[in-house]
Amino acid sequence: MANYELMLITNPNITDEERNECIWELKELFEKNSVKIENEDIWGDKKLAYKINKCERGFYHLYDLDFDGKLIKVLSKSINLNANIWRYMFVKKEA
Repeated sequence: MANYELMLITNPNITDEERNECIWELKELFEKNSVKIENEDIWGDKKLAYKINKCERGFYHLYDLDFDGKLIKVLSKSINLNANIWRYMFVKKEA
């Protein structure tokens, strides 16, 4: 098991209910794959460095996770299916 950070940028134009559904599906994916959420930090609506889908803003979420790095491919495949998650990145944290 290793510590990772996951940064997500979601569509800022969806409703809070749709965003909560999106995050609920993500957390369900984590639970199904034995990914432990150490910390969840919602940064909220921020200006993007470049436009994504003709939009200048994005809604940021940061997670500290504990899981086996071999799961990144499995998690990425499922995250890619969610149209409201525009960008994401896993980063391994130093021990």
